[in-house]
Amino acid sequence: MEFTREIYWNVGHGFTTLGPMYLLFAAAVAAFVYGFRKRIAVYRLGQPLDRTDQRNERIKDMLKNVLLQTKVARVEGAGVAHALFFWSFFALVIGTTLIVLQADFSDLLFDVKFLKGTFYLVFSLVLDLAGLLAILMLGGLLVRRYLFTPEGLITKRDDALMHGLLLAILVTGFVIEGARMAVTELGTPLAGWSPVGMAVATLIQGLGEPGLKTLHVGLWWLHLLLALGFIAAIPYSKFRHIVTTSANAFFADRGPTGKLTSLSLEDESVEKFGANELGDLRWKDIFDADACTLCKRCQDRCPAFNTGKPLSPMLLINQIGEMAFSNPQANLIDTIGRDALWACTTCRACQDICPASI
Repeated sequence: MEFTREIYWNVGHGFTTLGPMYLLFAAAVAAFVYGFRKRIAVYRLGQPLDRTDQRNERIKDMLKNVLLQTKVARVEGAGVAHALFFWSFFALVIGTTLIVLQADFSDLLFDVKFLKGTFYLVFSLVLDLAGLLAILMLGGLLVRRYLFTPEGLITKRDDALMHGLLLAILVTGFVIEGARMAVTELGTPLAGWSPVGMAVATLIQGLGEPGLKTLHVGLWWLHLLLALGFIAAIPYSKFRHIVTTSANAFFADRGPTGKLTSLSLEDESVEKFGANELGDLRWKDIFDADACTLCKRCQDRCPAFNTGKPLSPMLLINQIGEMAFSNPQANLIDTIGRDALWACTTCRACQDICPASI
C-alpha cells in the first residue's frame, strides 16, 4: 500500500473547481496589491532616504529576524507564543503550497507525485501537529488579550479580526480533514499519522457518509474563502505587519547604535529645523508608524512613561500613523503634543526592544 491521499477528494479537480478557485485567488492578490499601492503613496509623502546599502547584509538580517523571530521570541510569554504561532502557521502555509504544487502543476501537467510514501506520512504528522500548536498559541494569545489584558495594551477591532479569522481558518481546516478521514481513512494505518484529524473524524463519523460529504464540500469552499480573505485583508488591517515588519527588518538603520543626528543651526540655507508637518518626516518614519503593532513593549521600556511623564512611544508613533493615513495636512506637533515630545530622553530603549525593527 502506497501512503498518499486524493487531493480535491469530494470537491472535484475540474474546471468547475479550479476556475472559480483561481479567479478568487486573483481577486485576493489584486486587493492585496491595490491596498499596498495606496499605502506606499502615503509613505512617499515623506522625505527621501536611502536604506538599500549593504543589501546582502540587510537580506540576511531580515531573514534572521523574520524566520527565527529573534526580536519576538526573546520576550517571555506573549513573545514566545507569537513565535510558536508564526512557525506553526508558516509550516501550514508551506504544506498548503506543496499540495497545490502537486495537484495543480506537477501531477496535472507531468504526472509527478511527491506527496507519497514515508515523506507523505511525515508531512501529514508535521502539518497536523503544526495546526494544533497554532490553535493552542492563538487561544493563549486570545485569552491574554481579552481576559487577562496587560495594563496599557490597546485592543482594537483589528485584533478581533485577526484572532477570529485565523482561528476560523485553522478550525475549518481540521473539520475538513476530519470529514474526509471519517469516510476514507478511519481504521487504516494512515489515520494515525494525522492524530488531530483522526480525533475530529471519530467525533463526527456519526453523521454518515452523505452528511460528511456535504459538510466537507461546504467547509472546503468556506475555508478557501477565509484563506483568500486573509490575503486580501493584509494591507487593510493589522495583518499588514506580516509585510511591513519583514520589510522594516530590511530597511533598518545600520549605522552606529545610539548615534543621534545633530542640527546645524548656523546653516543659513536651511529654512526650518525639525518636523512640523508630515512632509518634514522621512518616508521611513511614516513606514515605521504603519509597521507598529501596538504591542506596547516600547512603552514598557520607556523611562519617561514609567516616571509619569506625558510620553508613550507607542501612542506617539500610532498618532503619526493615524495622521498620515487620515489627515496628512494636520500639524504634527499639535497632533502629538509638545509635552510628550519634550519628555523623550532619546535613550533608544523603545527602538532596541521593538519587534518591528524600527
